[in-house]
Amino acid sequence: MKSHDLARNWVYAEEFPREVPVLELAREQAERLDAAPVAPSVAALLTILAATGKAQHTVEIGCGAGVSTAALLSGLPAGTSLTTIDIDATRSQAVRSLLSATGLEQSHRVRVITGDALQVLPRLSPGSYDLALVDAGPELADQLVLNALALLASGGLLILHDPLAGGAVASPTDRDGVTVTLRSVLHDIAACTEDVFVSLLYVGSGLYLIYKK
Repeated sequence: MKSHDLARNWVYAEEFPREVPVLELAREQAERLDAAPVAPSVAALLTILAATGKAQHTVEIGCGAGVSTAALLSGLPAGTSLTTIDIDATRSQAVRSLLSATGLEQSHRVRVITGDALQVLPRLSPGSYDLALVDAGPELADQLVLNALALLASGGLLILHDPLAGGAVASPTDRDGVTVTLRSVLHDIAACTEDVFVSLLYVGSGLYLIYKK
């Protein structure tokens, strides 16, 4: 397929989603807080992955203003739990307000933790989560992915948002420390074929899916 056809198809797919009111409200909140949310295409996929996986226990690392949080909760079965962690107290409070205003805190058991994920994750129970979303930037992505994998039970799914670091990982000329480390982590995990299945998707800013066998 020619490059201009690929670009046209990508734009069409990105513009295709129709978002529900809770996600529209979360996006308005993200704009006020200058928090870069996941793209509508990514939010739609998060909802589908949450719905089809029927996770009972989910952990989200980097909730931003709540767009991805709302997308996950929209797909998760009622009564299931979600723990979301963000180092920014203002954004954490915004997510609490969003959950209260939309009723999502009543349909699910949600815990919003303000803190450094590298310090919080080791305090969570290993092997007890079914779904994990890591969306905290490229600088700590390698450590957060490995820590989150330890939390997943067999059959769990880890989702890394923006695994290409805005395109740097895909560019062979980008060799700064963060990019090289993230590029290596993607390949090293993919090489563990006896332990995981992986898929690298170019939707929105990209997603790296890791299924733990």
